[in-house]
Amino acid sequence: MRAGKIIALVAGIVLVLVALGLLIPGSVLLGLYGTQRDDAGFFETSSRPLSSDGYALVTPGVDVNMGPLAGNWLPTGDRAAIRIRATYTSSAPGFVGIGPSEEVSRYLAGVKHDEVSNFGWAWMSVEYRHLEGQAPPSPPGEEDFWVAEQEGPGTLTLEWDVQDGNWTAVVMNGDASASVYASVSLGARFDILLPIGIGMTVAGVVLLVVGIVLIAIGARRPPPPEVVQVQTPSPPGGSPPPAGSASSAGPASPAGSPPAEGQSR
Repeated sequence: MRAGKIIALVAGIVLVLVALGLLIPGSVLLGLYGTQRDDAGFFETSSRPLSSDGYALVTPGVDVNMGPLAGNWLPTGDRAAIRIRATYTSSAPGFVGIGPSEEVSRYLAGVKHDEVSNFGWAWMSVEYRHLEGQAPPSPPGEEDFWVAEQEGPGTLTLEWDVQDGNWTAVVMNGDASASVYASVSLGARFDILLPIGIGMTVAGVVLLVVGIVLIAIGARRPPPPEVVQVQTPSPPGGSPPPAGSASSAGPASPAGSPPAEGQSR
């Protein structure tokens, strides 16, 4: 096998593997984007019952740092958002807010509350980290550091566009009373998933076609050599008689030669 065919075969195999690495996640993204979103375009978890005998339920601080050039390609602003939906079972009004982690920590410093360390993804149960303390200094709605908030009875739905910073979500009773009970679901919208899925799928198809062509070129066998039949040219005047064969007329006797012995004259 020539060196060129070996290179084509190896390159084709590599391209096919890369193509599969793009096609599989690209197809999954397109499938999720087309089937798992709700009418508002959010991917949402099922509802989890959360409770605290303290004054608040909070999430761990989430650091979002996209960098100076991230706005050109990362899902920011109206291209990405999170949603918190909380349904309160008590008669007290509820409160859902998102604020800078530093400000939330200051507000809840020395306050009895629970941090949701595990939201119960998949088969896991909800896990909490309990912190003892006293009542908060004021109702949450009176604070001005929230970047997004919803307050009222029944079901509250809070949507917030993604921004740089370190953020904490808080679920409380609107009057800052103790014993918080709510069924909470989390949602996220990433509109950039569609172009990513399309790009990965198209690139995977192109690389797959090129890889298959290279494999076919590298694996193709060369055609067998042609057999050339060489014919011996005939001498002038016809073909000579085969060796050992006698002329049908026999050898001519010389004129005037005596007859053989025992032969009548």
